[in-house]
Amino acid sequence: MSRQGDHRHEWKQSAHVHFQRWAHHYDRGMINILLFNPSHRRVLAQIRHWLRRGWEPIRILDIGCGTGTLLMHCLAFGDRIRSGFGLDMSENMLHYAREKAQLCDGQDRLAFTLGDAEHLPFPEAYFDLITCCNSFHHYPHQDRAAGEMRRVLRPGGRLILIDGCRDDPLGHFIFDICVARAENHVHHCSARRFERLLTQAGFDTVDQRVFGICPPAIMNIAGVEK
Repeated sequence: MSRQGDHRHEWKQSAHVHFQRWAHHYDRGMINILLFNPSHRRVLAQIRHWLRRGWEPIRILDIGCGTGTLLMHCLAFGDRIRSGFGLDMSENMLHYAREKAQLCDGQDRLAFTLGDAEHLPFPEAYFDLITCCNSFHHYPHQDRAAGEMRRVLRPGGRLILIDGCRDDPLGHFIFDICVARAENHVHHCSARRFERLLTQAGFDTVDQRVFGICPPAIMNIAGVEK
């Protein structure tokens, strides 16, 4: 393995250890109030908008699903959500996701899979919607992950990709200095890099929206034409 390959493997191992340890108190952290919950509200509002405009029952994949909170909120849309799949690299995160799902109406429409965003274990054009909230900065091969998202999305499908916004001074301080020092193996994309990654992966449209102040976040909505 090359030195770069060693570094990328170390990056993934570091993220795995981090999330394994974090899983048991993941749902109780302040970051849920500051970043995760606002991100989920944005995603749910966008899904609600599309469903009101006539989207048929959809199949969702949530990449980096953690303890499955976003997918469980999606069950509130009823049978307009055909099925929801959560993927995470942490066994502990998925353990808590499955425990939580057992308490939800509609749990039979949810499934949680151990996997890697750079090698999605799903067939081509399988999903109507892919969501990925606040985990993309942990992916060492971000171009590969974007390509995999495009591969498993059907024509007419959409991706909602949210991560910290490092483009303003506060975002730079939070993500490029504080988070990078605390977690070491991370890389937050600029808006320009997000657009380039998604366009090169084969997405036809990319709409970007910045929200939040402390911390700021960026929502990328990428589409595939029919």
